[in-house]
Amino acid sequence: MLDKILFETIRPAARYLLDCSDDFLLMKNAVDELYQLFSRITGVKIENLSSDKDIMLPSGKAISSASAAHCLLEMKRTAVFLRGINKAILQQLSANNGKQIRILYAGTGPYGTLLVPLLVLYTSGQIKVDLLDINPASLEALRKLVETLGIRDFIGEMYCADATTFSLKYHYDIVISETMLACLKSEPQLAVMQNMIPQLSSDSIFIPENISIDAALTNSKMEQDRLSYYEGEQPPFQRIELGTLFRVNRHHLDAGQMHKTVEIPDAAVDFPILKLFTTVTVFADEMLSENDSSITLPVKYYDLRQQPVHRVEFWYVQGEKPHIESRIKQYTLLTETIEAEI
Repeated sequence: MLDKILFETIRPAARYLLDCSDDFLLMKNAVDELYQLFSRITGVKIENLSSDKDIMLPSGKAISSASAAHCLLEMKRTAVFLRGINKAILQQLSANNGKQIRILYAGTGPYGTLLVPLLVLYTSGQIKVDLLDINPASLEALRKLVETLGIRDFIGEMYCADATTFSLKYHYDIVISETMLACLKSEPQLAVMQNMIPQLSSDSIFIPENISIDAALTNSKMEQDRLSYYEGEQPPFQRIELGTLFRVNRHHLDAGQMHKTVEIPDAAVDFPILKLFTTVTVFADEMLSENDSSITLPVKYYDLRQQPVHRVEFWYVQGEKPHIESRIKQYTLLTETIEAEI
């Protein structure tokens, strides 16, 4: 009876998130309801953020259980990922003639946010899920959630492991790993993709499908005015697009090729703030763009009023603290320095 009650709580929330378009009230109510349920079962609450510790890896930061739990409350991020993953599941089930598909979810956090709400819409005969997280506390919380919800039949293996070095033991129809911040900073998203994607078959789907980092020159007043107006009442708005710096997907995984120089036009005098914009294509037409979530927040990179600039060179650095670096003429700036100055 308990399982049925819990399923009936999750199913409406999942359906709202899949079907509510951009109705933010419905989104908020749905993620709030899921959070109340999941936090009550696991004991992992966002109030633990200050005491819960991240795990530092050679490839970047694995966030704490409380931080991972907080991601659920980013309503549009949760909704768009669930929509994209659901479309991927439907596509792979169709391609597999309805036979069971196998999914690996790497970086689950304590709630399995991007997949657990969808399982109530399917049967265990359709989906088998392997769960992976490097944080033993997150994995133990998720194990408790799985058992309490009565969805153990959906679950295959549970791995406490580093997704950047993990060797796949099965054929996977879908692999999910969202371990990133805006501009691919700090967290090991690229390293996970570099490890996982070459191990997949050509008909497997990796989610997110694509991550793009674009550069543009902006006018601060125009940007602020645009954010202040309601949709349908937009003021005149313009940017100077400088192009795509990097794309990360199954065909673009080499950090050594993530290198781009952009030319700064004379018109920059009216658009002096150089920003980088992250766009995440989850799957098919399900996308997160600027300001949709914390992973797609624009990052201020340079104020051209500080000195004349004709070109800026960007490249990506991997390691314990992944980040984008830039060079203006002979002057090299780190992302952290620029953000502090502007």
